[in-house]
Amino acid sequence: MVVAAERFVAQHPNHTGRLAFLITSDEEASAHNGTVKVVEALMARNERLDYCLVGEPSSIEVVGDVVKNGRRGSLTCNLTIHGVQGHVAYPHLADNPVHRAAPFLNELVAIEWDQGNEFFPATSMQIANIQAGTGSNNVIPGELFVQLTSASAPN
Repeated sequence: MVVAAERFVAQHPNHTGRLAFLITSDEEASAHNGTVKVVEALMARNERLDYCLVGEPSSIEVVGDVVKNGRRGSLTCNLTIHGVQGHVAYPHLADNPVHRAAPFLNELVAIEWDQGNEFFPATSMQIANIQAGTGSNNVIPGELFVQLTSASAPN
């Protein structure tokens, strides 16, 4: 991108606009100091971008060996399913949220959301985190926490 900017400036010496680079490694998961913070600062200054090129070090074998034409979106959902905690010897007195959620979660991750496109694979829903129970092997959990994340193809 730097070389492209140098070439642009050399070919258009009278260009009256500005070129800027935002380089950040804080874009994944719960990022706090990446693009969102820059956009907030630009909005506070009432500064508008005419064009924006987003680059990411995508790769298959070596960082940067792939150029992606677009950007995947993502959605993270936190799901809590409540049941009734009990002892494994008395399941009729409990309601195991893990047992109730298993068929639903299996169906959810099997959904074909789209076909993808020539540049990106199809959207998928993945279970990223799951937690239930007390850590004891004789207690039916009273609550199940599931974090689901989808990575979607641009359309």
